[in-house]
Amino acid sequence: MHRFRYVILGVGLLALAYAGWWVFGRSLDQEVLAAQHKFLAAVEDRDWDEIQGMLTMDYMDEAGHDRDTVMVDARKVFGSFIFLSFQTELVQLLAAQKQATLKMKIKVEGQGLGISPMVISQANSLKGPWLFHWQKKGRWPWDWKIIQIHHKALYGEDG
Repeated sequence: MHRFRYVILGVGLLALAYAGWWVFGRSLDQEVLAAQHKFLAAVEDRDWDEIQGMLTMDYMDEAGHDRDTVMVDARKVFGSFIFLSFQTELVQLLAAQKQATLKMKIKVEGQGLGISPMVISQANSLKGPWLFHWQKKGRWPWDWKIIQIHHKALYGEDG
């Protein structure tokens, strides 16, 4: 009986140590990568509330999207997918204090109705990486928010 208590106590201490590391011990790079993974998983799942919650209130991109209009267009672009996944390759991550820039190549895979095949074709034809601008809005590791998403090829720049 006493041995069981020690096992439970040991497991509890390990869980507490892991939680402490997760909250206070990860590097900025690890925090941003975790936020990026969470964002892409939300897009794959078409979890609109999660996606919107990961965008800053002042989100703005070169296409003129703000937080609300990018959500409208995201629903149009990704809403007809039955299955959606991303294959990613990290190109560069620069993180300092409360700002981070992440460059990532993204290949879209999936199946769906309507415009889904065109979305896959267009997205996969883009040369070069996507650029995600992140900002840490609070003190916790999960307080990273996207302030802008950019791809050079969408704006006539060399990709």
